[in-house]
This record gives sequence, C-alpha cells and structure tokens, in this order.
Amino acid sequence: MKFIHSADIHLGSMLNVYDENLKEYSDVFRNAVYDAFKKIIDYAIDIKVNFLIISGDLYDRDGKSIKANSFFNLQCRRLLNENINVYIAAGNHDPFVGKREIFNLPENVFICSSEECSEFEMKDEYSNIIARVYGNSYRGKSDSRKLYNSYNPVDDNVFNVAILHTELNPNNFNYVPCTLENLKSKKKMSYWALGHIHKCRILNDIQPVVAYSGMPQGRDIGEEGIGGCLLVEVNEVNKPSIEFLPTSSVVWKRVEVDINEVTDNQPKNLTELINLMESKAQHIINQLENIPSGLHTNVDLNGIVKGYAIRWIIKGRGSINTIFEDSEDDLEEIIKENLNSKLMNYSKFIYTDSIDVRLEKEIFNIEGLKNDNTIVKEIYELCDEFSEKDDLRKGIIATFGQVWESNYDMENINYLKMQLDEDTFQEILRKARELIIYSLMEEK
Repeated sequence: MKFIHSADIHLGSMLNVYDENLKEYSDVFRNAVYDAFKKIIDYAIDIKVNFLIISGDLYDRDGKSIKANSFFNLQCRRLLNENINVYIAAGNHDPFVGKREIFNLPENVFICSSEECSEFEMKDEYSNIIARVYGNSYRGKSDSRKLYNSYNPVDDNVFNVAILHTELNPNNFNYVPCTLENLKSKKKMSYWALGHIHKCRILNDIQPVVAYSGMPQGRDIGEEGIGGCLLVEVNEVNKPSIEFLPTSSVVWKRVEVDINEVTDNQPKNLTELINLMESKAQHIINQLENIPSGLHTNVDLNGIVKGYAIRWIIKGRGSINTIFEDSEDDLEEIIKENLNSKLMNYSKFIYTDSIDVRLEKEIFNIEGLKNDNTIVKEIYELCDEFSEKDDLRKGIIATFGQVWESNYDMENINYLKMQLDEDTFQEILRKARELIIYSLMEEK
C-alpha cells in the first residue's frame, strides 16, 4: 500500500514578492502554490498511490477563492479517474471546508467531521480492508479540544492513519493541544499525519510514526527551504518507509556573505561587494538543494526548482561599513536592483528579496583584544551567556520593553509589537556588543 501525506497547501495564497520591475516573472510567483499542489497530484498518479492525505489548511483563508476551489476540484477529478481517494481534515485556516463549497466535491473526496472523529476504510480490489483513516476537523479558526483522545482504532491488524492539525504544544489552546508522548501512547495507530507546522519533520520513526509533511511551497523567508510531501509505502508487516517528494518551484533561502572570508581581498566598495554576492549566487545554482534531515528522495531536484528567493545577510568587519553608515541613499535597495538585473537571468533565477546588513566597524586586531583585553573578553562571554542561559535571557528580554513580543503565535501575530524571534534577539545582542566595544576603543 502507498499513500501521500501532505498538509498546509494554502491554496488561494501566493508568494510575497512585490516588484514591478519583474513583471515577466509575476506568473511564477503568483502560481507557485498552485504548481506545488499540482505536483502532488502528478506524483499520486505517477506512483499509483492508494490515497492522498491533506492534514489541514488546504485553503489559505475563510474568503475562499473561486479560482482555488475550482483548481482543487479539477485536480481531484484527475485522481478520481485513477481511483485515488482524498482524505482531508480542516485546519485553522479553512474550517469551512466541506460546509460552504462553491463547487460540488468529487465523490473521491472525503472530509473529516468537525464534531467527532471520522473513520474511513480503504479496501483493495478484493474488498479487503488494507487501511483505516481517522481524522477530526477544526470547528473554527482555533480549536482547544484534545482531539487525539477520540482517535481509537478498532484494531491494529491493518495500517491505521490519523490526520491531525496541531502545533504539538500542550499549552497552546488555539491549535489542538497535545504532546508527542500523547500521540505515541496510541499504540494501535500506525501513522500520525500531522499538519500546521510548515517544516517537514519525522518526530518518531517507529510505530506509531509521527510526521509533519511540511508546506509544499514557501511564500516568504519565514518558510525557507524546499517544500514537499511524504510518500509512505507500507509492506506486508505494516512497516512504513518514507520518501520526501519535492514540490517547490521557488525556494526561499538565507545566504550569508562574510566580507572577511578572504582576509586579503575584502570588498572595499559596492561594486566589489556585488561581485562577491554574484559569486555566492553561482554557488547556489551549482549546489544541490538540501532536503529535510533524515529523509531521501529519488526525484531530480533540478527538474523541480525554477529559482530562488534570497535574503542576503552581509556580515563581517571592514572599511566598507563606513559607506553604509555615511550614505544618505538606500544602499540596500540599490544593491537589490543591481543583483536582480543580473541574477534573474540565470538558468535558475535568483531573486533578491531583501538585504540585511550586519557589518561591523573596523577595530584593529579584534581577535587579539578578545584574547588579551579583560573587558572585551568579558563582554563576549556575557553575550554568549545571554544566548545560552534561559534565566539571563529572560532577564535581558525583560529590559527590551513592551514594544517587543517574545512569546508570539506565528498564526496570530500582534502587528502593534515587534516580533522577537531568535534571529532578531541575536542581532540585538551583536549590535549592543559592538557598540560597547567600539565606544571603549574610541575612549582609549
């Protein structure tokens, strides 16, 4: 038996790319989410799977797009022609699924109830039950029920699949609170097909297998990396093997450009910096994209990925920092325009989405100071402690003020506050460290 586990399709959304200078690529960015779902359907047909699982958030929002609904129906009719069923649990983005359909759903599409745990039987050509699928849909945009308690297979003689849309956080009552241990305790369950977290991860690789398939197509830098779905093959003793199937036509990436990489050839002006970034871009094109850890794929990634959307992080210590500090122009935007005019023409396009400048002032023999100067050494050590020790970390975050939100929900961001994610926290520490050290050096 074979099935595909997918989740978080978010039909009706598009990539967060807004650049009037790139109109010829607008269709690529607008249709990437749809293309990813079509690839899932292509895989299902080519591999001849028995069924397809969608673990929540098939659609992006309540105001269902007619285009999205029509597209979904057309793709499911392709599966109907191949006798492939589709089992869906509604998530927090699309609790309306099955309740306010614009088109009649094809008869091969089954939607889990929002009131009780649904059970579906999958039979072979001889009418033998080869799998049971269990699932429970969200009632609304949040759901505080401990739904896993209602997933109770009648036996473990067949492969039992559970569809659940959860954050796996027992303290977050918006998204079906539970723990990994709660799911693992359901011994009759064979496979937990999870949705909601947009990163593909295998959390438990023995029965019951617990897995997030991740998002098929990232839409911004917060959803970086290649997305896809999971092909699950089950042998005679109900033991599953899992393969990653890539679906992202556009891959979001953070790329660091360290100006100190070659100590005797640091970029001294914008032309040299842009040239360095171009050489990094060439490396991106030539490098095989990493798939999720612990998984393998038999798919040629070169046939899937059309291009990349990059956030460049420019770091290091050198004289070029003065150009950024003294300029009244938006140098980041100038660099972005220069890069896009060149890199969008590559065999796999490279779109520069944003540039994060983290350059530091020139300080003579900084490495020597870190080793020999007691104060500088203590500043570095203190910053390391703030990063690693929870009590110190909480203390320093408390001094940041109420404008920052450190425990935020990515699905319900408070836009009146600044979001203190890990990357931002580390950058605040770095800037504070540099400001103190440079001030000490000036006084000296």
